[in-house]
Amino acid sequence: MEVKVLLEIIGYVGSALIVISMTMTSVLRLRLVNILGSGISICYAIFVKAYPVAFLNAFLIMVNVAKIIQLFRLEKSYRMVVSKGSDGLPQYLAQKYSKDISKYFPDFKKINDDDDVFILMNGDIATGVTAGKIDGNDCFNITIDYTTPAYRDNSAGLFLYKEIAKRGCKKAVFEASSKNHEDYLYKIGFVKVSRGKYVKELF
Repeated sequence: MEVKVLLEIIGYVGSALIVISMTMTSVLRLRLVNILGSGISICYAIFVKAYPVAFLNAFLIMVNVAKIIQLFRLEKSYRMVVSKGSDGLPQYLAQKYSKDISKYFPDFKKINDDDDVFILMNGDIATGVTAGKIDGNDCFNITIDYTTPAYRDNSAGLFLYKEIAKRGCKKAVFEASSKNHEDYLYKIGFVKVSRGKYVKELF
């Protein structure tokens, strides 16, 4: 393969990664992929002597690194608010983030009026909404467990299920066809017991 062709491929890969990063809903993942794309673009720019392009991508890397540091330094003081599906806040959150919710919960229709709802707050900011029904066996059957993009570092989910356990729930069950939500479930301790069904023991 000619060097010129190889360089063009490298340039396209870098640009593609930057574009792909902009479609991601996870802020951390967006910035990490953007850094990777910018790094590859710098290599390409230096080889073809497009120094302004290299400078621009170096600046983007510095901005992204600064934002990642800021993200991890973001003070998180979670508290959980117990609610019902008929209340205004869960309905508002489900409507406000409906487009993003559909990516992770394609089967989700709405929060029902009689659902048990847990809203996670960081200060005065609602960071997510989890809804479903708690049955007679103290099992929480989840229909939606949504976290807003800025708080998708798993800390919200880990806190949430500890608080739910304190309220007497012994098990959480999630059944859905979405693959986009699967990584999160594994990271916070859910186990896949059958196709589309995940279970977490609450202690």
